[in-house]
Amino acid sequence: MKNLGLILYTKLELKLKTLKYQAVPSRRQFRQVSANGYHSILLSVAGQSPVDIELFLGIRIDMVEDLVYQFTDGLREYGPYSTTLIVPARKISSESQYSYQLATEEEIPDVLHKIMHFLNERGFPFLKEYGSVKVLNKLYNQHPEQKMSYVTNELHRALRGIVLAKLDQQPRWKELVDQYRTKLQKQGLPEVQMQGYERLVQYLTNYSFS
Repeated sequence: MKNLGLILYTKLELKLKTLKYQAVPSRRQFRQVSANGYHSILLSVAGQSPVDIELFLGIRIDMVEDLVYQFTDGLREYGPYSTTLIVPARKISSESQYSYQLATEEEIPDVLHKIMHFLNERGFPFLKEYGSVKVLNKLYNQHPEQKMSYVTNELHRALRGIVLAKLDQQPRWKELVDQYRTKLQKQGLPEVQMQGYERLVQYLTNYSFS
């Protein structure tokens, strides 16, 4: 039986290579280096007959991730792959089709066309728009009391939020730290995770990015 997901990935690689996206086969990912990290396009492949394909977009700010990952319980070997923002295509586009199914190899050109259409119309503009610390700071921290549509893990949101705010020199940084602390405490976050948050706060309090 042919690996339809792998065939699609290989054909998508040829398309994205011309746009300076490099394949990372072990992660089913394509990366384009940016000024402060990289942008990524990820394929999630599940099932065999048919194969379910879902597309994700990721943005990594190296300085954010290098700091945040020290204060999480994530495995060290995954640190270089952590992303500051990762969003499924279904949350970006208002179009009706957000995932794709492959039952035969003959269907691959059509799915490939749909993926490239999404990337050109919505995906690449999204990555460009949200690829800076300033815009991500606004996305994460403009309304800290509200849930984010793009980030569901509140601890990860708080950790990255306070780093982004510090990098962007947000004047009300201490107030933001208190808001996230209160929010995490109300959620009953495990003590070990709260300790990680407090260690990051302490580190950032004494650190200058200027």
